[in-house]
Amino acid sequence: MFRFLAFDTLVRKKSTIFLFLLLLFCFLMGRDGYAVGSAPHFPTHEKSILQQDTSLKALYDQSVGALRNGDFINAEESFQKTVELLEQSSDFDPNLAYRIYMNFGVLKKKLGKMEEALQFYQRTENLVQLHFKNDFNKLGLINLNQGNIYTFRGDILKAEKFYNEALFNLKKDSKKNLRWLALLYNNLGIICKNKKQWGKALSYYSESLDLKKKFRVKDLSSNYTNMANCYNHLKDFEKAIYYHKLSIEETIRNNSIDSYLLGNLYMNFAVFLFAHERNEEALLNLGKAYQVYSKNMGGSNPYIAQCLNNYGTFYLKMGKRRKALDYFQKSLNSELENYSDNNIYHNPIQEQIDPQISILSCLKGKAYAFYELYAKDTREIKDLKIALETFDLCLVTIDRIRIAYQDEESRLILSENEKETYTKSIELALQLYKETGEYIYKEKAFYYAERSKSASLMASLRDVNAKEFGGIPAELQKQEQEVRKGIAKYRAAVYEERKKLKPSRKKIAEWQNELFNLNVQYEEMVKTFELEYPDYFALKYDARTIDVKELQEHLGEGEVFVEYSISDSALFSFIISSNDFQIQRQSINKSELDKNIESVRKCLKTNDFSQNSFEYYKTYIHSAHQLYQQLLFSFDSMIHQKKLVIVPDDKLAYLPFGVLLKQNGDSSKINYRNLDYLLKDHTITYQNSATLGFKNTQKEHESSKVLLAFAPSYNDVSDSILYVERAAYRDKLFPLPGVKEEVKNISKVIEGDLYVDELATEENFKKNAINYDVLHLAMHTIIDDENPMFSKLVFTQNKSAGEDGLLNTHEIYNMNFNARMVVLSACNTGDGKLLKGEGVMSLARGFFYAGCPSIVMTLWTVEDKSGSSLMTYFYQFLGEGMSKDAALRAAKMEYLKNADPLKAHPYFWSGYVTLGDTSVMYDGGVVSKGKYLALLLLFCFPIYYLFRRRKLNR
Repeated sequence: MFRFLAFDTLVRKKSTIFLFLLLLFCFLMGRDGYAVGSAPHFPTHEKSILQQDTSLKALYDQSVGALRNGDFINAEESFQKTVELLEQSSDFDPNLAYRIYMNFGVLKKKLGKMEEALQFYQRTENLVQLHFKNDFNKLGLINLNQGNIYTFRGDILKAEKFYNEALFNLKKDSKKNLRWLALLYNNLGIICKNKKQWGKALSYYSESLDLKKKFRVKDLSSNYTNMANCYNHLKDFEKAIYYHKLSIEETIRNNSIDSYLLGNLYMNFAVFLFAHERNEEALLNLGKAYQVYSKNMGGSNPYIAQCLNNYGTFYLKMGKRRKALDYFQKSLNSELENYSDNNIYHNPIQEQIDPQISILSCLKGKAYAFYELYAKDTREIKDLKIALETFDLCLVTIDRIRIAYQDEESRLILSENEKETYTKSIELALQLYKETGEYIYKEKAFYYAERSKSASLMASLRDVNAKEFGGIPAELQKQEQEVRKGIAKYRAAVYEERKKLKPSRKKIAEWQNELFNLNVQYEEMVKTFELEYPDYFALKYDARTIDVKELQEHLGEGEVFVEYSISDSALFSFIISSNDFQIQRQSINKSELDKNIESVRKCLKTNDFSQNSFEYYKTYIHSAHQLYQQLLFSFDSMIHQKKLVIVPDDKLAYLPFGVLLKQNGDSSKINYRNLDYLLKDHTITYQNSATLGFKNTQKEHESSKVLLAFAPSYNDVSDSILYVERAAYRDKLFPLPGVKEEVKNISKVIEGDLYVDELATEENFKKNAINYDVLHLAMHTIIDDENPMFSKLVFTQNKSAGEDGLLNTHEIYNMNFNARMVVLSACNTGDGKLLKGEGVMSLARGFFYAGCPSIVMTLWTVEDKSGSSLMTYFYQFLGEGMSKDAALRAAKMEYLKNADPLKAHPYFWSGYVTLGDTSVMYDGGVVSKGKYLALLLLFCFPIYYLFRRRKLNR
């Protein structure tokens, strides 16, 4: 629903009413800095400081003293004067300059001015590079503080990169840096906590605590609070309470009862107490936090804003909706420097909103509060409208946060966390359409559904297209691609090393250092592109989605577009044809829906037909019919005999819709061949979203050659390559004799080059793939569900080659294809980890990102011989001029017609699906042309022979 804000905790609603998620930017102030925005407080009396101009030194001492005492307003004014005086000086001590810049960055962060903080850290880094080239300690502290900014912003993967770089630098002289290493381990623990790796987080906190005790740090409260949060998630509530109280007692003992450091601790404890329905105690502690912040920091700052936001969240859960709205409005006023309006029916404009997680949380709280005010109190349309208006601002803020993230992984986490925000927006829009009858709200509901689909993929593709069409010179694009390849290379090296039984920490540290430098280089390139190429900037940040009217113009007379959106309690179906647009909302039992999907999928994926085959059959026909009834039956007349273009959601992405049953099968005997499959009446294809399918700008695909096909050999391959993190892949890399037959049959239909056995290497694929119109890969795959970017296509293992024979998904992301179609005739190429809001993290997704507009993929392990037959049929029909989806349907129907009763099981034929562009590839049909050419030759040869004989006789 929305999040409780505390410096170490963020709470969000799950399937019931609320569930609590730790705040992405939680941080606790301790005497040695923040637990996550930790800012080192540098001694002002170190011997290394040389004799300085006394006025500059005195002004610095005054500034840092105000900073330590929590007098941030006076500290900012004083630091500003210090910096101005420093920059007027032609001769200054670099050590003092380093401290001035660094501490001013620290202060800017505490004031919530993150961009200004980063700018001062960058100035500090420039100073170090100029005057202290090999001072790894100084560089490490800068990296540590830069990481804190990104932790605050919720970009935890980028933060982790800075922390790892800090670790690399600080460990150069670990004895001297024990204090900072203690702080760094604490922050790495928070990164693990945000990844929900509670055990690993506790390990880091404990290591940090041990170092602090060794260094004799008095105040250990930050560690205690972080440990309390971990124990809370591990359901050890007694330990959680113990450590929360210990952290507060520790801070009071080492400071005072009015110390500004207590604010964060009281707020964390308040959130914990409210989560456990100890409301009065929670409000008491939140009040203490508010008093501490007000006394030390004035009336408007990020800490006050977060306190006010928590008040709003607490009162909303307690049913005091008006009171909650007042607090959310006050929180917005405190968060936004250029906004002040106490009217709860007013919102800031987009330009006034910074793309911060804290502001997003406040807006979401306000939106939910207005919806509940409408639903439970007033039933006034104005309350519903302002709720939707506020959700609109939430979605804009989410987009801006997403674009600011450079890492795909950070974007994916954001999509998963905010999926519910989109589904709630759909719910409100449909409610307004029902109440007012205004068509605009019906369109808005579809707009929200589109915004929720594959948003990270869409942002990435916008960036790719922006480089292609935004005027960036080819040479710069090539440099950028080389940097990305370097990043992928070192990521893979670190990942593979960590999987070993005895990984080399030294190697990992060195590679992470290289990775960090490449990431910095990449970010600088992106900034240059944005500044110097305005067309690139405009295209990259153009987040418009396709609207209903535009989609209808793309749909043919015989096509129907179907998009789904699933929440915990509702299924939304959007059915659009060239002349009709319908939406249906069904209340659902989510667990029942998931159970039917899992039942069908389990029956389809099994290749062991000797065990419980009759039970599997009965389960399958029941669940497949139930799913048809729920997903499509209501629109049967609208979709009758039409091609279906489907955008699935949630676990529907694992389901081939062609196996759904329009009529329940005969449960008295097994008969797969004659079941009433949806496939028999419909051509079916899939899209990631309507926008990606019909609006996404595609580059021109110009390839000099037609088909490139690979069929590796797996003789004597070591199974050691099958190991993936946390689990061993249970299959073996058995030889696939059918794949060679498959590619040879295809080459008889479509002209092409075949790489089989020893030639089917990763090196040959990378070298040649860019030159072909169609890529066909018939091989094994290794799926890594925990780390989808490291799922692999397995080529022939050739140790003398320059590659390892394993093409990872992240490598595919960094390739560039000209192919109009890629056929992944390998196991599970459309399968993988499901992420809410993004879909399945599959190998196929990588090819789509790398420029292939059309994918044929598999949803489970395909059988060797049946796969070969299907693909042979597919290319025959494709060559005769059919569209890709129609050719695949025809291939499946042909296969069913010729299959024996056992091979008619959907396991053998239904796993192949099409994604993306399905247009005709060979207009007029290359097979037909081939037949005509053969007939013409047969006709002409006798004539030529007779003519030749006559000429010779003469």
